[in-house]
Amino acid sequence: MKDQQSAIERRAMLIGGMVYLILGFAAWVVYSLSGSEAILLEGNYNIVCAVASFIGFYVISIRNKATKTFPLGQFIYESLYSLIKGILILGILTAALWENSVKIFNYLTKGESHEINTAPIGGLVLLSVTLSFALVWYYKRENQKTGNRSSMLSTDTKGAKIDGFLSLFAGGSLLLMIYIGRTFPTVGFLQYIGDALVVLIFELVMIKEPIHIIRQHFVELVGGQLQSEKDRTEIINVIDSIVPQSFNVDEIYISKTGSLILILLYIKGDHLKPDLINNYRSILENELRLVYANASVEILI
Repeated sequence: MKDQQSAIERRAMLIGGMVYLILGFAAWVVYSLSGSEAILLEGNYNIVCAVASFIGFYVISIRNKATKTFPLGQFIYESLYSLIKGILILGILTAALWENSVKIFNYLTKGESHEINTAPIGGLVLLSVTLSFALVWYYKRENQKTGNRSSMLSTDTKGAKIDGFLSLFAGGSLLLMIYIGRTFPTVGFLQYIGDALVVLIFELVMIKEPIHIIRQHFVELVGGQLQSEKDRTEIINVIDSIVPQSFNVDEIYISKTGSLILILLYIKGDHLKPDLINNYRSILENELRLVYANASVEILI
């Protein structure tokens, strides 16, 4: 099951990286022709996602390899990958927020403006929206094959969704605003700062996504409890269903680092024989790995 999940994730990372490269370079070309800051934001976002996908491809290939430093495997790099990607996305959005706020300020106070060439934008919007939401569907389908246990594919699904909406907002709304600005003189300012307004609206809608990614994977990196109540309940139900009668489970600690699920059971009892403990640990671990490929169980008395 581990090998199957890794193969699914690596294939998804590779395909996603190629799609993002195509979209990123296409957006940069259109930016050079149109001068739209909204299109530049889209291009930068796609290139970051492409680089992250290729790094993710490498991380998946090494995560199961145990070392002296990481005896359970190098799953920490999965969480680190998702955390850094969330930070990069937030950084791009923050930089775009600042640049476009300055652009609006300069227009209002100094009258600075530049007209946008809309001719090449329509084709990019169609290409980006189609490929981005196709990628969302693909990532979701591949994640379902892993039982929705892949934190990397979950992160990349959110990333592709952001890209799809970014394309829709930055392109479609931009074209609409410029058309309105040119058609109705009373709102003529839209043809000069319409793209900046589109970016600000997009920021308000999507800024929560990278913040959620950062929070979730920061908790994983510092060894916090499993955040998913659904998974926690499912794991506890498995533990309770096969626990020996002579065991008194005093406390359960469940943490998640990337795709590694670590379960620590603190038990009490009068007849806690080593053979019985090791047998229960083995049975529980095998049962959990039917759903969580990288589950690891430790029992403490």
